[in-house]
Amino acid sequence: MGINGFQYIEDSVDCMICNDECTSNTCSSGPRVLSWSQDYDDGLNCLDENQGICEALDGDGDVWELMDATLRDFVIVDRNGNEFARVNLTYNNPDPTEIGECTGNYQKIKDLILSARNR
Repeated sequence: MGINGFQYIEDSVDCMICNDECTSNTCSSGPRVLSWSQDYDDGLNCLDENQGICEALDGDGDVWELMDATLRDFVIVDRNGNEFARVNLTYNNPDPTEIGECTGNYQKIKDLILSARNR
């Protein structure tokens, strides 16, 4: 599931999900099925046990603050929703056809997902 950062709330996600509005050749295969949510800065997630971890109207999205997320973080959770692993895809290109330092990243990420499933 992708969570759009609050700072991108006005940006289009057309090419990310390859809907009809996208004109990029990356969407030549057609629409993508991608769960996508928008993070808000309304403070609704900053109540009760999350009080003090995030703030409303501070310019940062609440979920991104709560998860201490950075751009392109891939967070793997276990069956109970607890964070199992975090991989930043900027530095760990998962493309299985890449060579050099990217070799094996796809398999490593796949193994992490399988390990989280079996935890």
